[in-house]
Amino acid sequence: MTYDLSKLGIEKDLQYECITTTISRNGVKNAGAFAFIYLGDDRVHCHIFEGSKTLKNILDTNEYVVNITQDPLVFTYATLDCLSNEYYTTDSDIAIIKDTPAYIIVDVENVEIKTPENFPIKGDNNIYFIDGKIRDLVINDEHAQAYNRGMSGLIEGLVNFSRYKIVDDAKRKEYMDRLIENQRVIEKVSDEKTKKAMADLRAEYEKN
Repeated sequence: MTYDLSKLGIEKDLQYECITTTISRNGVKNAGAFAFIYLGDDRVHCHIFEGSKTLKNILDTNEYVVNITQDPLVFTYATLDCLSNEYYTTDSDIAIIKDTPAYIIVDVENVEIKTPENFPIKGDNNIYFIDGKIRDLVINDEHAQAYNRGMSGLIEGLVNFSRYKIVDDAKRKEYMDRLIENQRVIEKVSDEKTKKAMADLRAEYEKN
């Protein structure tokens, strides 16, 4: 089955920040903030470092839910591993964020373990590449949009540019370093329009 995720602002092969919810074999719900990539048709991908509750639950149950939300508290509490039960629906067999604008239920089809040497973020833990198939897509809010963090990096660069000519050399270097890092992220996760915008912005920085 083919799903149209464009209505959620999701384009093929781009990376979006979402809340991944899972449930343990004992029925304990868990949420984590993880990147999500749509591969086209009904195929999706995520990658998670070993050691997390989310990964253990996915490996145990072969399913997870991608919650499309931009709620700052949900992102924060999910990342800090303190999202309380009041944030979940009352379903006993699946973990879904209550009132989430949209969500995608995913069945896991393939898991591949990558060593730190195979991934740009260096560390001691392996990372699991998880490919799945969309089982269901539910849109509760027609205005729901997935969050791509490239736009935040671009906006930060634009705000800093408005001050770039009036700050001292140390602050200018800080702004340029931030711009370079944000451009690296944008090249990895964003669409061509955002990439071009950042490239144009960097060119203006380098003139000044």
